[in-house]
Amino acid sequence: MLSFDDFPVVYFMLGYVLAAVIVLLVYWNKLRFQEAIFLLLSGILVVVMRLPILIFNQEINPDESQMIAHAITLRQFPIYWQSVDGTTIGPLDNYILVLPSFLGCFFDYTSARLVGLMCVLGSLWFFYKSLRNFFNDSVAQLALLPPLFLVAFTQDADFVHYSSEQLPVLFLNIGLWLLSRLFENDKTPSIFRKPVNTSVGLFWLGLVLGMSPFAKIQVVPQAAVLGLFALVFTFRPQHLFKNAGALIAGALVFPLLTISWAVAFGVLDDFWDFYVLGNLIYAGGSTVLGSVLRLPAFFAKSPAFLLFLVSIGLVSFMGLVTGKYQRKRQTNLMLLVLLGLLASLYAATKSGNDFGHYLNFCIYPFALVGALFLSKIMNNQRLVWLSAACFMPFATAFGYKVLKHQPINAYVSTTDHRVPVSGVSRLILKYANYNERLVIWGWMCRYHVETQMPQGTAENHSERCIYPHSMREKYYQRYLNDLIQNRPKVFVDAVGPNSLWLNDRTTQAHEAFADLKILIAKNYHLVGEVESTRVYVRNTEE
Repeated sequence: MLSFDDFPVVYFMLGYVLAAVIVLLVYWNKLRFQEAIFLLLSGILVVVMRLPILIFNQEINPDESQMIAHAITLRQFPIYWQSVDGTTIGPLDNYILVLPSFLGCFFDYTSARLVGLMCVLGSLWFFYKSLRNFFNDSVAQLALLPPLFLVAFTQDADFVHYSSEQLPVLFLNIGLWLLSRLFENDKTPSIFRKPVNTSVGLFWLGLVLGMSPFAKIQVVPQAAVLGLFALVFTFRPQHLFKNAGALIAGALVFPLLTISWAVAFGVLDDFWDFYVLGNLIYAGGSTVLGSVLRLPAFFAKSPAFLLFLVSIGLVSFMGLVTGKYQRKRQTNLMLLVLLGLLASLYAATKSGNDFGHYLNFCIYPFALVGALFLSKIMNNQRLVWLSAACFMPFATAFGYKVLKHQPINAYVSTTDHRVPVSGVSRLILKYANYNERLVIWGWMCRYHVETQMPQGTAENHSERCIYPHSMREKYYQRYLNDLIQNRPKVFVDAVGPNSLWLNDRTTQAHEAFADLKILIAKNYHLVGEVESTRVYVRNTEE
């Protein structure tokens, strides 16, 4: 079976050769079926370069294990906020991971990354279609290259693991495409105009924007910008209320359905407390000024993202030097691009946690800035040099690693593509099976993936029960109530050196919390400690 070591230079070099062909295709734009070939090869490039990561069936980021554990649980107990609470992660991010199981796939890292890859490819597709509507084919293909090369060539864990940003970014790009159709319809003379029903288009845009917070509530600022400019692009005094009504009606459909569903299953209070209020607490971590001041250090955390910014900056600079400036009055479009970028930076930094995967929110807003700049200076005679400039930073970084014989693949795999099972999980499986519930105190969600056991509490980590904040008691009481009601077969205290963040047994282990200590002592017994992790099994006499 296929495997990759840390220096698969021939395989990776073929990927860069394919990228060079794509660069030339931007210049050879008169070829028959050029656009179809360009898009097909672009998709193949992303898949080929992601293959080493897809078959690396191990945890790259703890969020992956968290969401896969949610999916395992939802397959058996499908009511969100009752059996599962993803905290800042929305329900759609978790429900979508259940879908591969209906095709016979395992709940593992490979299937999750395949879902993420579909979101990435979808984002590239809709972004390209948006660029075509806002500008033209040449600008669209050239401006697609920096994000294409970033998502294809990066090995940065924050961009390649299945993250909670990939689905909402897809929603935002679908929304951008729907917005671009309204923009194109408005700017095109009526004799050449494609038949686009403005009210219907606004309704569908509203529907997509209304769904996006249920993938990640963090995208609300970006969704709001798209909604605002939908009304700007379609503004006609006599149609204002009709258009606004269509947009608002679409935006309310999914939230109202979700609220009705929450009422029907008795989880409305949980939805409000643990998703809306919980996210508001999380979002209060940074001031606007603090966010702005942290941006340089935030970007510097990801060399791959810096290469992406250099690519955009380089092609824009070369276009400015070699191209012919075209004066166009597109004030509304320029404002959309500017506010969209600011909203993405706000969304990525407002929490105060500089997690690199938040930069996913910024990829396409920055690429749209590059596209706007290129549309002003585009010169078809310079396309080959401009497209080569997009490719140069990525090719240079690769060449440097090859010459220095540095590892070019961070995800070394073997021919065995199964999820490795830890000693802790092997101990758990001596006393339980995959249909029984597992509870973990601490933060080691990968035990759920290794055992395929569903959660016994809504949260599969206990960080919000331990660290002080205004809602800690609510989280803690829910945790205790879930333990009592669900009667999980196994309780694991993972607080220690292997747990994410929660490492201090003196203050963070379950014994430090009186009610939890009593509950575990009364109903469970210790069966062993492996890898600084204690495993308890429920007493059989109950």
